[in-house]
Amino acid sequence: MYLSFQGLRACVQLLPLPAARAVGRFLGFLAYGLLRGQRQLTKAHLAYAFGDSLAPAQRARIARGVFRNLGQSAMEWLLLPKLSLDTVKQLITCEGLEHLRHALAKGDGVILVSPHFGSWEFVPLYLKSVGCEGAILARRLRYAEYESFLISMRGEKGVTTLARGSLKDVAKLLRANQMVGMLPDQDMDSLEGIFINFFGHPAYTPVGPAALSLMTGAPIVPCFMIRDQARFRFVIEPPLSAPSGVDRAQAMTQLTQAWSDAMESKIRQYPDHWVWMHRRWKTQPNAAHSTQHTAHSVNPARLQPMERCARQQPAPSVLLSALCLVLFATVDGCAKSADKPTQDTKTARAAPAEPAATQHMDGFTLTGYEDTGAKRWELNGTGAHLDGNIVTIHHPDGIGYDPLHKAYLTASLGQVNQTDRHVRLEHDVTIHTTDGLWFTSPLLYWIPDDNEVTTDQSVRIETDHMLLRGRGASGFTQLKEMTIERDIELVLNPSDHDAPHDGPKQVTITCDGPLSFDYGNSVATFEKNVHVQDPNGDLYSDKLVAYLDQTTHTIRYAEATGRVRIHQQQNTALSERAVYEPSVGKITLVGKPSLLLYPSTKSQSDPLSLSGLMKTPKAAKSPQAAVPPSDAVATP
Repeated sequence: MYLSFQGLRACVQLLPLPAARAVGRFLGFLAYGLLRGQRQLTKAHLAYAFGDSLAPAQRARIARGVFRNLGQSAMEWLLLPKLSLDTVKQLITCEGLEHLRHALAKGDGVILVSPHFGSWEFVPLYLKSVGCEGAILARRLRYAEYESFLISMRGEKGVTTLARGSLKDVAKLLRANQMVGMLPDQDMDSLEGIFINFFGHPAYTPVGPAALSLMTGAPIVPCFMIRDQARFRFVIEPPLSAPSGVDRAQAMTQLTQAWSDAMESKIRQYPDHWVWMHRRWKTQPNAAHSTQHTAHSVNPARLQPMERCARQQPAPSVLLSALCLVLFATVDGCAKSADKPTQDTKTARAAPAEPAATQHMDGFTLTGYEDTGAKRWELNGTGAHLDGNIVTIHHPDGIGYDPLHKAYLTASLGQVNQTDRHVRLEHDVTIHTTDGLWFTSPLLYWIPDDNEVTTDQSVRIETDHMLLRGRGASGFTQLKEMTIERDIELVLNPSDHDAPHDGPKQVTITCDGPLSFDYGNSVATFEKNVHVQDPNGDLYSDKLVAYLDQTTHTIRYAEATGRVRIHQQQNTALSERAVYEPSVGKITLVGKPSLLLYPSTKSQSDPLSLSGLMKTPKAAKSPQAAVPPSDAVATP
């Protein structure tokens, strides 16, 4: 199939844009007739979403339009490498650009969300053409060849593609007041999500945009690339911000519902623009999601009668990037593809039997016990297959038990070594503890019998008031004790009653690492090149020992030692030791501090301030006045 894709790509490069679109419409027409499973899935989802408001003939007409739009989009994307940004800009009329400018003016960056709607690959290129900077956050495609094409195509136009999970890079872009684009309209059960109302039915929806907005303060801006005959109309909606006066869980739910409502509104206006063959309602509310269960009920039977071949087709975004609209020429029917299980399949399916082949299971459960008979851990999966001593599990779901806490582990894929019962979890690994800690990483090794986890990949640990990022980690499953090896960044967002009444509320602590924390004793130790960025100034030291609040897991106070120095504007304080209280912005210098105070433009009678450190020096005879060492206190 890939050779056919490359051949078609070379042919399309020879066509002008109108001719390429005409070819795309023709391929869409053929795909509608030949891809029976995708066609029936599209009609079934239209019936499920619109109910009796659409007659069968209307559903068929819209479904044909969906395939026609995808065909045109596929041809346009193949042609994009030879289109300049100026040409792209001339094809598009923008409505609502002032909403984006206004959101960026606040300085917190912008989270752009768009559904798989219209010709969505034009969105980042148009924004680049009008001078907006940022990147796209995208999941890995199943077929690396097509992913390479899309990433290189965007890169040639100056648009960066970030892999899902690159939260440090995303946060850096938002802090630089740039944009991050997402396509969060699909049901991806490997991601943390909640059930919200979508076309009158509960739909499992990623909370990533809302969580990122709450963490960084960046508003969410819905946008849509609408096909308008030979041109496009790019519509940017007003920004959506987190509601005030509610807790974090409610804020995430309301914000997720808000951007989903914006998407539903546009899809209702232009139903042939959306990829209806995606199984948007495949994840159903059940006991595992009882806390997010909405009042709506779903009848799974209405969504399941599709042929097996419909399930086995690539996801719509992959379908386009690989130009699967030419499957009629490269795939010998659905029967062959149906024999290959994919990661999207909820239950494992057996491949054709072979001598000494791997063994397949519809479900998987493994449990470990204490000597006393108490359950120590358990691991479940929706399907698995055995190859030698390695059991590969689909959608592993584990629980680590502790006398006081539990840890819930999830991932897209897992492997268990039956010899030592070590578990390798990969793709969107999450640990959620009963005391409110969230841990995510692309890869994690779990040793359940020893109650330990370790990874050499990037990690993120989050609470309602704290976000910790780094690379490389090891510790206990319940996250009571853990060491982050390097590239540490801790962002504190104090609650309203702890924060100063004015000025920024965010405090950032970075260090080279390691960072060791012990939540049992409420202590965290930062080492090597520690830098505290407080709204009142910067604190540097070789080591910082932080004492945590057991309720919020934020820092009550911290003790800095080793080459302690404080900077505010042009002033500097040096000390042997300092005590830092982030909730009130207070720094107490201990030992033999010295202050380097520089004259201000104000009169000499005005006090000079260093992170709130108040001193009234005598008249200075030189550009730099040294204050004799003494104990001092820095207050806001």
